[in-house]
Amino acid sequence: MTEHNATYNATDIDRIVLEYLASHSTAPEPAREEDLFETGRVNSLFAIQLMSFLESRFGVEVDVDDLNLRNFASIAKITGFVQRKQLEADPA
Repeated sequence: MTEHNATYNATDIDRIVLEYLASHSTAPEPAREEDLFETGRVNSLFAIQLMSFLESRFGVEVDVDDLNLRNFASIAKITGFVQRKQLEADPA
């Protein structure tokens, strides 16, 4: 199974996103509900990199309508976003 054909559960998505964030920061691991923008962990430039990572890692497409910071404000929201996009891509 390739990454783009995989459907990830919330635990896996959380872990993968945390690993990605950790690889780009020396700060302690954020809480799942922590607002990544308010705490300064993510800025608008890094948000674009994060969206690109989500597209390539999970095989989802971030559309113009998805470009809302609420979709990417916390690990929990990122996970929910990825899960919604996976369902849109494969509603079975």
